[in-house]
Amino acid sequence: MPEPADILISVADVYVTQILNGLKTVELRRRTLRISPGTRIWIYAKSPRSHVQAVAIADQIVTAPPEDIWRDFKNRVGISFDEFTKYFDGTARGCAVLLKQIGRIDPEIPLNELRQRIKHFHPPQFFKKLKAEGPEVEFFKSRTLSTSSQARLPKPPDGVYPAFALRSRVR
Repeated sequence: MPEPADILISVADVYVTQILNGLKTVELRRRTLRISPGTRIWIYAKSPRSHVQAVAIADQIVTAPPEDIWRDFKNRVGISFDEFTKYFDGTARGCAVLLKQIGRIDPEIPLNELRQRIKHFHPPQFFKKLKAEGPEVEFFKSRTLSTSSQARLPKPPDGVYPAFALRSRVR
């Protein structure tokens, strides 16, 4: 299994909202994400939002038949059984990434700003591994993370918090 690292994933805007609201704590994929528990996942909200909005830590990565994923995680996937069935149609095995320590990036990072700062930046179709000291990670970490009672700053694999400010969000 690969060492914990940073990745960027693209997620539909509606599901990013559910992730940030604590209603969706399991990200579904038709193909296995070959990452390790402890991987920091930066979450890009697809169009129309087109922003990096959130960050989380992969708690577990489960590859199993879709019916097993539904049985075990149906209350955490943020979609109906019909949506789930359509998504996994024709797939013998799916992937469930259990998220923990979900945090909101504030201010969000819009696509046009990413492209200005990072040459040839394109949001990933599936996911993109990020270099530890690469421009994306450094830029993402330069933003403030808002925290709430349910969303805490993800601790990187080495257990040391990065040197960027935290700001509590009053709800």
